[in-house]
Amino acid sequence: MTFDLFEGPAGTGKTHNLVGLAAQLIRDGVLGEERRLLALTFMNGSRRRLEARLSGEAVFRRRFECQTFDVFARTLAARRRSLLFGSAAITEHAASLNEFDGPCFLAASLLENPLVRHWVASTFPLVLVDEAQDLDKHRLGILQGLSQASRVAVAADAFQCLTDGRDTTSLIDWLENAGQTHRLTQPRRTRQQGLLAAALAVREGRDIKAALTAKTFNDRTSLNGQGFRLLEVPATNKNPALLSWSIANEIALHRNQGPFAILTPDAGNTIIRAALATVQTKQWTRKKGATFGPYPHVWEYRDSEETGVLLAGVALPQDAFYADFHAMLTPLAEHAAIAQALSRMDRLRRVQGQNKFSATQVTEFVREAVRNQLRLGFRQQRGHLAMNIQHAKNREFPNVIVLWPHTVTGSSDHLRRLLYNAITRAQSHCSVIVLGQGRLNSPPFSPRVTGVSS
Repeated sequence: MTFDLFEGPAGTGKTHNLVGLAAQLIRDGVLGEERRLLALTFMNGSRRRLEARLSGEAVFRRRFECQTFDVFARTLAARRRSLLFGSAAITEHAASLNEFDGPCFLAASLLENPLVRHWVASTFPLVLVDEAQDLDKHRLGILQGLSQASRVAVAADAFQCLTDGRDTTSLIDWLENAGQTHRLTQPRRTRQQGLLAAALAVREGRDIKAALTAKTFNDRTSLNGQGFRLLEVPATNKNPALLSWSIANEIALHRNQGPFAILTPDAGNTIIRAALATVQTKQWTRKKGATFGPYPHVWEYRDSEETGVLLAGVALPQDAFYADFHAMLTPLAEHAAIAQALSRMDRLRRVQGQNKFSATQVTEFVREAVRNQLRLGFRQQRGHLAMNIQHAKNREFPNVIVLWPHTVTGSSDHLRRLLYNAITRAQSHCSVIVLGQGRLNSPPFSPRVTGVSS
């Protein structure tokens, strides 16, 4: 079958071209009658955004399914697992893997069977895959199986894989040799030349300072380009106020260009947390009397982090009656996931007579409710946002502030990928605030190789 790869740097329209090709193929009749497009991604966040993109065009309505590889794998393995009976080595190996990789390994093994491939293709003759650079060997195996029977289109950029230490060479080689490669080079997300130059310097491992112009104001020096600003702030745990003022000042300078996303590679850094808490509530006054701030914002978390945040500070007993858990969690029931967990416990009590629960059960109820909420996209996103850089993948924002602390670790290459991904989320302006002094002469800002960031 035909295979198309859209490859290019961040912001060059990989997903746009992916969806555009799919729309044209559907207009040309690739689906036929009673068949659908299958859209696959690695993470739920990417899945939601791709689903929203497809839902916005009439040609796709009621003619597609958007899933993560993990969900697709679990469904396929459940429906066709009987074909693996007698394959002890395969089932034993799947059992040795984690709850996500195991089903993906089984699905890839099933897709080696021509009957399974054609059964899937009879329902999904067209398959789209976004953010394919994130695929590991198990999920690549699924894609390889699908490509033998369905028309496949893929978007990928090797440099945007944020798993430290993962070698994507063999993955990208396979993608590039599986069919036709479309290399995209024209930026679509932004036309801000300083922003583009800074991002390119990071991507190519060059000194970012050489792409910018130094400017000193009030004894503070920053490096600037059109749509981009880089500065160091010597904030410490004892003095996070320096950082909070810098964050608020950057928002004030560019607030007319739209909301901000505040990104960091270490969302748990105590200096950053303290500074952002101040930004939420404080108002500053300039010398001539003008004021700026406060700037409220909402922290966004990955699915796996949300449960811990919701239950933080709640000392769940190891075992207790429904009434005890109800009394503890009701004050938090304004959160939909907590309310759903309480409703589930109440239903079990009324229908099945279960009146005693464990902390593990209750935590899992909340976790499943969070997962369902986020999977369906039930999350309000208004005003300014703060999040880990990995959570911002495949997204774009009018303005971005990147907070780069000394606590971020990883190889030099990994640090560059993180910074590049953060910078390239911005459409109008990006400010990078580096905590500390003298850190711009080491990765990811300078090409000097140091192995692991300190």
